[in-house]
Amino acid sequence: MKKLKWHGVLFALFLLFIYIMGTYDIFMMLSHDEAYYLSKGFGESVHHYFTDYPIPGLILWIGNLVGGLLAPILYLLKKRCACQVAYASFLFDLFLILFGAIFRNRFRIFDPSIICFDIFILVITFLFGVYLHLQVKMRRNGDT
Repeated sequence: MKKLKWHGVLFALFLLFIYIMGTYDIFMMLSHDEAYYLSKGFGESVHHYFTDYPIPGLILWIGNLVGGLLAPILYLLKKRCACQVAYASFLFDLFLILFGAIFRNRFRIFDPSIICFDIFILVITFLFGVYLHLQVKMRRNGDT
């Protein structure tokens, strides 16, 4: 990636913002801050969902957040590996959603708006990976 495109920079900054908010969210959810739960309109069932959250779920959640934070930063630093990191973040998120749905009854605990937002994050992370993949491919072909 020789030169960063303005739309790529905006996409990276947007994704970085989303994942910074996600990092804040994990700390607040796992600290069981009642004010945070109330501000989000979450009830006792959501609080219980995050009480004693299983290690495999934490690994998936942290992997998604780390990848989601690193991919846009690596893109802004013009590193080719940003594509792989974005795809890894996508896979962590996909398996986190599946883990929550299969083992934690996530779709019954959370409102549909939260589930839709989770899927939105999954999709934009994948699309960022595709965008980065295309940028690397265009560079190899000599396009700008």
